[in-house]
Amino acid sequence: MTTSEELQKKELAAREDWSTLIGKISDGLCTPVLGAGAAYSTLPLAKELAEDLLREEEISTGKTAPLPDRGDLAKVTEYIAVRRQDNVWPKVRIAKRLKQRGYPNFSSADEPHRTLAALRLPIYLTTNYDDFMYKALLAVGAHPVREVARWNSELQENIESKFDSGYEPSKDSPLVFHIHGHWDLPESMVATEDDYLDFLVNIARDLATNPTDPSKTAILPLRVRRALKGSTLMFLGYSLSDVNFRVILRGLVGSLSPSLRQMGLSVQYCSGQPGDLEKYIEDYFGHTLKLHVFWYSARDFCHEMNEKLSA
Repeated sequence: MTTSEELQKKELAAREDWSTLIGKISDGLCTPVLGAGAAYSTLPLAKELAEDLLREEEISTGKTAPLPDRGDLAKVTEYIAVRRQDNVWPKVRIAKRLKQRGYPNFSSADEPHRTLAALRLPIYLTTNYDDFMYKALLAVGAHPVREVARWNSELQENIESKFDSGYEPSKDSPLVFHIHGHWDLPESMVATEDDYLDFLVNIARDLATNPTDPSKTAILPLRVRRALKGSTLMFLGYSLSDVNFRVILRGLVGSLSPSLRQMGLSVQYCSGQPGDLEKYIEDYFGHTLKLHVFWYSARDFCHEMNEKLSA
């Protein structure tokens, strides 16, 4: 196949992907999954946050951390938790630092949270700790409900769920579901290496149980499971090295039977033109998870989506 033919084939596939996505959005059958890149213009990415936390800890304790990778947030938070003998302490520090950064400009047309809120979908999933998606939905006149994954026994015993009282997500009352917790509830945050291991083990156990059994407190409510199985998943703001992205793919999407998976897409940032590595990644995700990759920043993707929705 010539280079020209390959380019034409790729352009046709992209048009088909966009057509499917826009159709799913119109039918309310798309579920966004937000990562850190969705808030990149406002909040730091994990590497910067890890380095800042570690520097703060070293100044506070007067000890140099014996960590070869100072930008690995899970390892840094684990180190701080061990040093302090307090697993919640690094999460409190993370929440404080993130809150100090302020909010995105929700009046900007291509701001990712604003763009997604305007779609008025019933469910929004996020691995971010911030409340930007919740605030953006309020800004467009919705009445969102915010929930966390009750991924450990403490959360299951102490945190009530709106679903327990018959709540059903809709475009007027959408769900913002924090898979890895949120900053107003530091104990809900999945941050340390041990947290991620516990989360994966407990999620695997949760997915193996009957979600309609009233004697069991589900980590993932039945309605969230249905969204994972019965809609197009739109991952926005992740990088391939993002541990949150890998956990979601392996722990949640990877657990679904291949026959139940619908088209999903991941918006991945790539500096310059996609090369051989990016092509391999496209082939890998397409083969294993039916996941189509768009090489955009979150804002650029939202700009093009807005144009196609208004066409």
